[in-house]
Amino acid sequence: MADAIVVGGGVMGLAAARELARRGRVVTLLERAQPGRAASWASAGIIGATTREESDPSSSLRRVSNALWPAFAEAVHAESGLDPEYRQMGCLHLASNAGELAQLRRVAARPAGGELLDHKALHALEPALGPNLLGGLLVPGGNVENRRLCRALEIAARRAGVRIESGVEVQSITTASGRVSGVATADRRLPGDLIVLAAGAWSATIRDVRPTPPIAPQRGQIFALDQSSVGVAHVLLTPGDPYFVPRCDGRLVIGATREEAGWDPSLTAGGVAWLLNRALDVVPALKDCPIAELWTGFRPASADGRPLIGRGEYDGLYFLTGHGPSGIAPLPGSVALLMALIDGAGPPLSPAPFDPLRFRA
Repeated sequence: MADAIVVGGGVMGLAAARELARRGRVVTLLERAQPGRAASWASAGIIGATTREESDPSSSLRRVSNALWPAFAEAVHAESGLDPEYRQMGCLHLASNAGELAQLRRVAARPAGGELLDHKALHALEPALGPNLLGGLLVPGGNVENRRLCRALEIAARRAGVRIESGVEVQSITTASGRVSGVATADRRLPGDLIVLAAGAWSATIRDVRPTPPIAPQRGQIFALDQSSVGVAHVLLTPGDPYFVPRCDGRLVIGATREEAGWDPSLTAGGVAWLLNRALDVVPALKDCPIAELWTGFRPASADGRPLIGRGEYDGLYFLTGHGPSGIAPLPGSVALLMALIDGAGPPLSPAPFDPLRFRA
C-alpha cells in the first residue's frame, strides 16, 4: 500500500514526492503522460524577477522561494548528477516610454528596489537592445533550465525511492469516513492515506476532489532562437511580455502569449507573429538568428491568480497546484510550505493566501 500518492508529475509533483520520500514516506507518483512534459517543460524558468508591490499576497512566497533556490538547486544536482543550470545573471525590466520608466523609478525607490539604469547605462550593459528603450531596472534574479530541472527532479525522486508510474490518468479520489482512502484510475484503485493533488491545469478534471479547484488551462506560445551571434546576457522583461531568457547552450527563450483557448495546443500565426514582432522591437539584432524551436504549454491558472497550497476538505487531501504564470519560481517555497502543513510544523510563511479552502462552496 502506498503511504502517499502524488497526482501529477510536473515540477511541483516531482519535488513534493521527492521530499515526502526523504521524510520516510512510501510514495507513488501517478502521471497522466510523461513526467515533466506539460507546463513544466514549456516554462521559461525565470526566478526572482518581479516589480510587484510587497502587498501582493504572493510576495512572501516569492521571498521564501528566492532564498531557498540556491540550496534546492544544489541538492537536486547532487542527488541526480544532473545540473539544472540554476544561474543568477540578473534580470532587466525594460521601459520604452515615459510612463514605464516612471514606474521603474518608483520601484527603484523601494528598499532593495534594484538599480535604475538610464538609456546609456542600459545599452552599455546590453548592447543589442533597440534604441527606443529609455532605461531599465536591474534586479537580482536569473533562471533555471526547466527541462533539465524536470529530469533532475525525476532522477532524484526515483533515487529517493519514489515509484513513478507514467501514462496513468487518475479519474477520481476515493474517501471513507471523511478522509481519503486512495485514488481510482480507469482500471484499478490504488489505496493511500495521503494524497497530494499536483495535476496542474488538469487538477479540475479529477472527480470527487473537495473543494473543486477552480483551475483552467491558459495557453502560452513560446519559441527559442539560437542567439550565439547576439549574446543577450540578462533575463529581459517587458510590460505585458515578451520576456527573453538566455540559456547556457546559446538559445534565447522568448515568450509568451496568455490565451484562454481551452485545451487547443496550436501554435497560431497571430501568436507567433506578435512574439516575433515584439522581440525584434526590443532586440533588433535577433532578426538574423535561426529559430531553434516553437512550442505551447498550458499554465494552471487559478480563479484568483494565487496557487492552492494546503489541506482540502478531506483529511489526508492536500493541494499543490494552480501556480499559473508564476511558473517554476515559487517551487521550493511552495514545497516547504506544503511539507510544514502536512507535518503540522511551523510554516515558513503565512499559508492563509494559498489555503485551498478559500474556494469551499
